[in-house]
Amino acid sequence: MPRERRQTTQTVAWFRDLWARELLELDPPYQRRSVWNQSYKDYFIETLMLQYPAPAIFIYENMSADGIATYSVVDGKQRLSAIFEFTSSQFPVSEKSAIKRARGLFFNQLSEEERKEFWSYQFAVEYLPTTDDSTLNNIFDRINRNVARLTPQELRHARYNGQFARTCEELAEILPVVLAPDFPRFAPASRRQMKDVEFVTNLLLLTEEGVRAYSQDDLDREYGSREDEWSEQQRVDVEFRETIRTMSEIYPELLSGAGKRLKNQADFYSLYGAILELSRQGALPGKAEMNERLASFMNVVVNDDDRTNDDVAKRYFEAARSASNDALQRRTRIAIVKDVLTGVWGAGTAKRL
Repeated sequence: MPRERRQTTQTVAWFRDLWARELLELDPPYQRRSVWNQSYKDYFIETLMLQYPAPAIFIYENMSADGIATYSVVDGKQRLSAIFEFTSSQFPVSEKSAIKRARGLFFNQLSEEERKEFWSYQFAVEYLPTTDDSTLNNIFDRINRNVARLTPQELRHARYNGQFARTCEELAEILPVVLAPDFPRFAPASRRQMKDVEFVTNLLLLTEEGVRAYSQDDLDREYGSREDEWSEQQRVDVEFRETIRTMSEIYPELLSGAGKRLKNQADFYSLYGAILELSRQGALPGKAEMNERLASFMNVVVNDDDRTNDDVAKRYFEAARSASNDALQRRTRIAIVKDVLTGVWGAGTAKRL
């Protein structure tokens, strides 16, 4: 008869003792490869040292006829591996830890009281009821499917804490204050998933590096390369704030009509890039001119008949509709918006409207 599931709590010391006596199997067939990098390990160890909650660990208990219990880890390998490495002094507390007194210290350098507290940290433990490999594989798969999946930006939030990461988050908070909550537009769920921070990341990279396309892996590398030092921080921060300030001066009237389209992220990116480049060139027109020209252009873009008869509006529309984050499409849109703002586009069209 299969045993029932049961739940209990166990300390870090209990798991460490099992591992030291080779009674804990971390690599059963259904386990994923250990994929945590050092940043993940640092973050998790800090969580335990702060006595914050951590997810439950799922194990299977195998009892031999001689009364020797051994355990297989179904879910929790990365967490336990980080603990065993840390308590073996294979890596220290992060230099960026929120626990300032412990920064840079190995486990054996912590105070006696701190070590006792760490050993006493309690995990919720789920004992699973079967030895059948196919069932355990199924359970393992369901555990991982049922855990809320973090977005790439949420993972970057957990992994990085350097000046670049902090600036991205700080400036994302500033946008709805300086502009408006829906300029650019993000659904509430997207904000909770930090999609607004990811968007600001793209704007800062545009400011620093020019127009490029970034995959999620690319963004990870950009964060990583700026984690310890971000030499362009001051220049990029100032230019970003100045560009957003300029946008704040033109948006109230503009967003009341066809200009509402500029709330879309692709269109916002294009306007930001155009204002940024024109400011650098000392060629930025006045507020009234920019408002009038943008409104005229957006009236053409959103009207199917007018757009059909205007090659520039048609190119802009297509560049914003498909593969809008592609570098070529971004460059095309920014170049067009620059022409619109400076009056190169549509004198005849503007008069007709």
